[in-house]
Amino acid sequence: MAPGSGSLYRQLFHSFSLQLFVLAFILLSVPIVLYWQFEKAEQRQTELLHAAVSRTGQLIAAMLRPRLANFAHEAPSALAETLSAAAIGDTKIKLLLRPQEGGTNDFFYVAAAPAVPTAYLAKERQELIASGVLSGLASTCDRSANLEVRFINPAGNPEILTSLTPVHIDGDCWVVLTAQNASTLAAGAIGRPFWQTPAMRIAAAVYVLSTTLIVWLFVHLRRNVGRFRDAARRIRTRGAEGTSFRDANTIPELTGVAEDFDSLVIALTESQDFIRKTAEENTHALKAPLAVIAQSVEPIRRALPMEETSAQRSLQLIERSVARLDTIMSSARDLEEAVADVLFPQRRPVDLSRFLEQLLDAYDETLVAQGKRLVSTVMPGIVASANDDLVEPVIENLLENAASFTPVGGSIEVSLGREDDMAAIRVADRGPGVAPEHLPRVFERYTSWRPPQENCTEAIQAAEAHQGLGLWIVKRNVEGLGGRVRARNRDGGGFEVIVELRLES
Repeated sequence: MAPGSGSLYRQLFHSFSLQLFVLAFILLSVPIVLYWQFEKAEQRQTELLHAAVSRTGQLIAAMLRPRLANFAHEAPSALAETLSAAAIGDTKIKLLLRPQEGGTNDFFYVAAAPAVPTAYLAKERQELIASGVLSGLASTCDRSANLEVRFINPAGNPEILTSLTPVHIDGDCWVVLTAQNASTLAAGAIGRPFWQTPAMRIAAAVYVLSTTLIVWLFVHLRRNVGRFRDAARRIRTRGAEGTSFRDANTIPELTGVAEDFDSLVIALTESQDFIRKTAEENTHALKAPLAVIAQSVEPIRRALPMEETSAQRSLQLIERSVARLDTIMSSARDLEEAVADVLFPQRRPVDLSRFLEQLLDAYDETLVAQGKRLVSTVMPGIVASANDDLVEPVIENLLENAASFTPVGGSIEVSLGREDDMAAIRVADRGPGVAPEHLPRVFERYTSWRPPQENCTEAIQAAEAHQGLGLWIVKRNVEGLGGRVRARNRDGGGFEVIVELRLES
């Protein structure tokens, strides 16, 4: 498995969008599969029903055949009794005759069961002629047919003509026509597409309603999350006073979460103020005795003979140590204030191109005085979501770190450009680089690997030693702004730090 693939799989597994996509896929696929299965079952049921209807028509025709053969010699009541006996349940039978000498469309009603008035049959015949059913009856004198034709009878009720069975007697063509009430025949499935059946329409309505509800829930939740995001952005950038997650929330179940978020923001703000006040108080309390020590050293220096070299070196070490402590206290105060800023930073659009050019112009003179050069490549118009007070120490620490490892006559390379959706600041030197085993720890606090200074005693080196805070401050500030920082050894020697900040959208 490739590095990072496990994390990617976990992200995909817990992805809300992916889960919604899978749910949408299921919602779309399950009805299609079920419809396909139900349609096959419906087709099978219809085929069985067709066979039963055809057999019914054939049986009725077989029952009527002896009566039709003796129609000219028997009383009409005999045929009527046989029709009544054959009309079981809701089955309706109508008997039509086309005489041998008749034309193709000369079919006449002879009898019906249940019995209906002659005027009813005449009107129904006209409706069948108008619908085109009788015009197709000529072919039924050769073979049976399953009609599945819906029509409205003269009583205004829907019926389905289910079968036509021909009976040939002495050249005459008798046709046994069967029909059923549309409301009782297989729930109206015959003569109607499956998707038009009441059951499918009810299922489709339920499915559309449930899908609409899920979509509405998704939209509602997404809009609420969007309001949370807008509230977080306003709080982060201090864009609006009084903004709270509770006011942005519209889902009762998330009220507790919103209130906890508001409590967290309040705690961050109070912690930020507390850190600032503590840093000021500690610095003031510690700098006072340092000032006393510095003032007390001067009379001792004047009273001490110059030939006392050992004592003079001790005074020199005391002065350096006091100055170092003063610097450390100032740095500690700045460090604590920076920690407070990072704890709850205020981000706003910063023109990094202009900001970086101004810093580089001011620092170029310092490098020239050290006999070093600054080479910069700044892409114009790059605006990032950042904070001037946090970005400035990042650039200064990177430049000072690179300058401290650059030999006289060497150069420091600084560039600003776009990399995907990030603004990338690169600061590189051609110094000795960092040992590969130390590279993963370069951003740790109090970590520094520098060669010892020449012509300095151990005491002086201890007093002027680097604290290993520069790159740690860089990492802390950049990550506090939601960015990334990484370091690498350059090909051909040297060290490079890459800072990435999010572009302003």
